[in-house]
Amino acid sequence: MTHWITYSEPSASRLAALLSTMGHQALCEPVTQIDRLRLAEAMPDARPDLIIALSQHAVSAYLENYNKPTHAGALILAIGPVTAAGLIEHGGLRVRVSDPANSEGLLAMSDIAALRRHQTVWLLTGEGGRDMVEQSLSGRCQLIRYNLYRRKARLPALASQISFKAIWVGSIHGLQQVEAGVAALKIDRQSTMLVASSERIANYARGLGWNNSAVCEAFDLEATQQICARIDNDGKPNGP
Repeated sequence: MTHWITYSEPSASRLAALLSTMGHQALCEPVTQIDRLRLAEAMPDARPDLIIALSQHAVSAYLENYNKPTHAGALILAIGPVTAAGLIEHGGLRVRVSDPANSEGLLAMSDIAALRRHQTVWLLTGEGGRDMVEQSLSGRCQLIRYNLYRRKARLPALASQISFKAIWVGSIHGLQQVEAGVAALKIDRQSTMLVASSERIANYARGLGWNNSAVCEAFDLEATQQICARIDNDGKPNGP
């Protein structure tokens, strides 16, 4: 039996490597294609008061194309450890990570509460997705949103004979793509564990009939071991 990792890179490979160390086979087949977008106007040279990164894809696009030496020292708030990973690996950046790894957790951070109307905040994100952070901060500061990428649905060509012990999803969009292939792939929602990156996604999945669900917000050894232990025991998590 196999884990289906629906994340795009680099998360997919990181997770697959962790699962491999525990003797679990993983199939990396993303259900979302990430296309980079070119900004109509370059980011200013002047350092903002705060940068907010809403996803790993926004982080990678910013670091590869828009990060400037003049931005050095700006505080960057990242939603959860997956988003923060690229920033931490880059080094030399002031990074704080929300806990829990969602918009609500980020908005509860003290740095958000301390914002003043005159301060400049960059919101690094992609087209679509949740707009909770943008709506909350609009009017509270000088907010500039940068859409750095676009998501596109991707339907992987998977064999219906593959038996999945777990499916890992990182967004509502990704879960919807999995749902589109449930019948063709003969996936049993009752026996297959759905591992979501947040409680919000897990709750959405339960509403679709994925009663055997779990939450794994970080791709680290301890969190992944806990999921694998549940699967190895009886395939059912102890609680939500």
